[in-house]
Amino acid sequence: MKISLDFGITITDCLSSDGKDLNHRSIASKEIPSENLIKDIFNDIDFNKEIDLIAVTGGMHGNIGSQLDGIEVVHVNEVQAVGEGAIELSDVSKKATSIILSAGSGTACILAKEGEYLHCSGTGVGGGTVLGLSKLLLGTTDPYEIEKLASQGSAKGVDLILEDVVSGPIGMLPSDTTAVNFGKVSKTEIDFSREDIAAGIVNLVGQTAARIATSVAVAYKATDIIVVGRTPTFKSLRNSLEQAALITNFTPHFPENGHYASALGALLVAQK
Repeated sequence: MKISLDFGITITDCLSSDGKDLNHRSIASKEIPSENLIKDIFNDIDFNKEIDLIAVTGGMHGNIGSQLDGIEVVHVNEVQAVGEGAIELSDVSKKATSIILSAGSGTACILAKEGEYLHCSGTGVGGGTVLGLSKLLLGTTDPYEIEKLASQGSAKGVDLILEDVVSGPIGMLPSDTTAVNFGKVSKTEIDFSREDIAAGIVNLVGQTAARIATSVAVAYKATDIIVVGRTPTFKSLRNSLEQAALITNFTPHFPENGHYASALGALLVAQK
């Protein structure tokens, strides 16, 4: 059996594979990565008899040694792990020039071209931003509560859109394109609903991620954008990201199980 761990800032994704079945589990990243942590996560598996390879990636994976109880530990660069996992999960050819948007606590852009992966851009705005702003403005960090609120609200309740600030269209941009995120807040004394605030937060993050990805895709003449990570699993943020990308004629791919793309990629690289 082979196991893989991606030590994320917020969530640690773990995979185990016996060559036929792939099993995934996730835990909150509350501890510094260590050999003991790996054993605790996989305490239902006999390390001495069942495991022959361990792959690690993500933050501080360097804390883990090259062996654990005599089992080889393969350290995989995060960019390589995300790239391999994203391409494997998507229906995009390795030969195509693609931008992989890794949307986690922060957001990274990876250029994928003929099996090679290069970190080419990114932003500190991501899922962690949604949680941080929601704590400040909504008093919650529960992603499911935030998602529910955002789905019931409208970003237009707090954002200024183009038709609010200009007399006519700007190029090909739709009139309801965001002109200023949270632009209405400073211009009125009304009480904004928690639902609209949540929608505005999600819209800010989704649009920022999309605009970074589309700008890089245009610059590198990429044909596809593949979005992985846990952040896009929330419908309202995914919709915001998708709508922002469509403005520049990109329809992003959201592969199934993209939340564990990095752990899968580490496993695939290690097996090679």
